Amino acid sequence: MCSSSPTPSPRWCGTEWSFVITQKKEGLPWTRLYKIGKPFWVSEMRLPAIGHLGAVLVLLCVDTALAIYISNIAGDFSTAMQQKASGDFYKYLAIYAGLLVLQDPVQAFYGYLRTRLALLWRKWLSTDLFGRYYSNQAHRKLTTNTNIDNPDQRMTQDVDSFCNSAIGLSISIMDSLFKVLSFIGVLWVISRMLTGGVLAYAAAGSLIAVLIGKSLVWLAFQQTKNEADLRFKVASARNEAESIAFCKGEPIALSQAVDGLKRVIDTLLSIAIVNRNIQTFSNLYNYWMPLIPPLVMFPFYFRGEIEFGMIAQATIAFTAIFNGSTLLIGQFSGISGFAANINRLGSFIEALDDIAAEKVPEGPHIDVSEGKDIVFDNVSVFGPNPDHPIVANLNLRIPAGSSLLVTGPHPAQTSAFVRVMAGFWNAGSGHLQRPSFNDSMFLPQEPYLPESTLRQILSVPTGVEDTRVQQVLQSVKLGHLFDTAGGFDKEQNWKVLLTKSEIHRLVLARIVLGKRDCVVSDEVTYAVEPGENELLYAILGTLGSTIITVGQPSQLAQYHDQVLELLDDGTWRVYPAKKHLEFPKIPMLNARPLCLMAPGECI
Repeated sequence: MCSSSPTPSPRWCGTEWSFVITQKKEGLPWTRLYKIGKPFWVSEMRLPAIGHLGAVLVLLCVDTALAIYISNIAGDFSTAMQQKASGDFYKYLAIYAGLLVLQDPVQAFYGYLRTRLALLWRKWLSTDLFGRYYSNQAHRKLTTNTNIDNPDQRMTQDVDSFCNSAIGLSISIMDSLFKVLSFIGVLWVISRMLTGGVLAYAAAGSLIAVLIGKSLVWLAFQQTKNEADLRFKVASARNEAESIAFCKGEPIALSQAVDGLKRVIDTLLSIAIVNRNIQTFSNLYNYWMPLIPPLVMFPFYFRGEIEFGMIAQATIAFTAIFNGSTLLIGQFSGISGFAANINRLGSFIEALDDIAAEKVPEGPHIDVSEGKDIVFDNVSVFGPNPDHPIVANLNLRIPAGSSLLVTGPHPAQTSAFVRVMAGFWNAGSGHLQRPSFNDSMFLPQEPYLPESTLRQILSVPTGVEDTRVQQVLQSVKLGHLFDTAGGFDKEQNWKVLLTKSEIHRLVLARIVLGKRDCVVSDEVTYAVEPGENELLYAILGTLGSTIITVGQPSQLAQYHDQVLELLDDGTWRVYPAKKHLEFPKIPMLNARPLCLMAPGECI
């Protein structure tokens, strides 16, 4: 398991170097909030977003104005009741009812536009993160970052929570600010003492609430992480159901699920304790609040200095100011969850930024450049222990268009070689020249075949006609697939529809259509039906590409020019493939000499 440190430091983890920062307890991260929020408001969606926000603010102002007018009418209405003035009573009752009818659609559309704005933001932000996640192989590179757990949740559920919380909290703050500023003038006219009292009471309550609940931010972060980890473990067990059954791994899977559930419950209990303390304080705090306006106002009423309706008006104004000023108390749990949500999204975006910047690790690594020929110049491939490299001081030139068979006693060695060729493994030393990743294609042991259309699976290049695609399918003995799949544009579950051999021939068709400079095949002969190797390499031989295969010489040497054998101790040797040929007359691929780097030396 990879270790982490409190400061950024490069270290080996799996198959490449990465930077890890230990997660620390954090408060509301303003820098990350700005970094997450700003791009949307300057993107191509800024005009619709600003339009929605402007409409929300207009409705917010209308709602505040209606609330102030309603408070005035409520005061007159109460005075009419106290004075038993029936005419004024019915007059103000009608106005009061009419204002409530008018306020209802304002509040309804206000809430609707808030929701639409949050959905616009969510769609844009998730789409942006999807694009960045599937660029620069970030989805693969993030697997070595131990701090970025469950990226799928961060791009979906966390984005939804962020957008709803950001819109909800920011507009709630503006709503509270509008009401406080508006009603404070009303209350100031009625009683300066009451105005000062509500502000002091709200400030004291907010301070106490912060002191009681300050640990909620960290607990909310942990809870989100623990919930995501639990779902991941259960989902992983479902995806590996057959392997678990074969290996009788149910006790391990059960133990992991129970341990994950325990962490979730323990964190929820800790959150419940903090919320209990906040609730205990806030209940008493809110119970006392209605007593303050009468306590201050009734002495003036008893002395005949104010009318009875002013008490009702002052109570409405006092309550509006109190609710606005104590937003922090009422929204404390939501704000704590929002802060944790910002930390999760912010750390994810920072990790994507680091990958996009293509930072070169400070530790030992293989320098890579691009070229048609593949050249290993004193390349060593490191595993967890650099003192015992997987491959040591490899010097090798593979001319463009030639073929090489890579073999060895341990799959870890040959797998490392393939990953170095792909750029997935860079821990080591020396210099490697190879075709770019975009100019290379790979035939892995387990190809990626999501539910999709035949056209998508084949990655048909622009301008290639359907008749050409059907010819390629015929050449790999999949001519029937067009009818079986229902045409090029109907989604299918390919892993159910095809056998393993057909899957690899389908990927071969994709390679033929792609026409790349280099093709790397990794131990696929186990999935190919007997007699199909000759078809596979005959087709590859027509591409003019450099062919690199991982496999056994006894089965594949006859189709290659040279063999690279990786030995147990990290040493290696290269020899002509004909040493393994039982039938020398079988033609080889684009036979060209494969030379060592030493001047004048060629095997």
